[in-house]
Amino acid sequence: MSQETTVVTADSFMTEVVETSARVPVLVDFWAPWCGPCKQLMPILDRLAQEYGGRFRLAKVNTDEQQELAQQLGIRSLPTVVLFKDRTSVDHFVGVVPEAQIRRLLDKHLPTSSDAPLERAQALKTKGDFSGARTIIESALADDRENISYLTELAELRALDGDLESARVELERLQGIEPNHTAVKRLAAILNFSDIIAAYPDVLSLRERVGSNGNDLDLRHALAVHQLLGGDVEPALHTWLDLMRNHRSYKDDLARRSLLQAFELIGDADPIVARTRKEMARLLF
Repeated sequence: MSQETTVVTADSFMTEVVETSARVPVLVDFWAPWCGPCKQLMPILDRLAQEYGGRFRLAKVNTDEQQELAQQLGIRSLPTVVLFKDRTSVDHFVGVVPEAQIRRLLDKHLPTSSDAPLERAQALKTKGDFSGARTIIESALADDRENISYLTELAELRALDGDLESARVELERLQGIEPNHTAVKRLAAILNFSDIIAAYPDVLSLRERVGSNGNDLDLRHALAVHQLLGGDVEPALHTWLDLMRNHRSYKDDLARRSLLQAFELIGDADPIVARTRKEMARLLF
């Protein structure tokens, strides 16, 4: 279970949901082990909690174990999902609904991206203001010390600022806690590609250089690294596949090794990974 998710009981509801919602919105999932639709909904909520990077907390209430709490809150159907903000319920839905509908509910009530610590820090990081970004994340961690998204962001900022050793120490610690968290995998990829990031820190300049000299394999590889880490996955994979196809000996098969690292970051659940693996297999055999 990720650090954005909390199991809630009647004893902890006031603290973990009501009081916490004064600092950050809390989405409460009322479910039961026998409920098939609940099991359909859970992975969607888990993924959104990770993706939104600390902009809300996900709390789960097993109504079989917490029947009195469910009755007090008027829960009659499962799954029921309620959003708490500023110590009160502000929205809800019942049953399995489309992911887009859940996103609309969240976006309606959550702080805007510009208000969220992670988003503000990332905006400063993009501008090269690593010190300002660290200040924001360190302040956020003072209130939420075990937030994986904040911890990985701080380690990433240390790496970008040249402190690779402490970033690697933190990565090892976080891999022991939450090895499959998207942010932890991203940090591992960043550290594996740290030499590229250090050599080509300015992605805008890099794009211009690739545009004027598309035959420079070092520049193309560096841009693919930045695209991957920036979430622009497809062009990065296409670049490495092209390098495999036409420049297999480039730096001891670097393109193939980069693709394997990319798969770790993206995750096998994404269909693009399966498609790219098939294309790799055709190139290899």
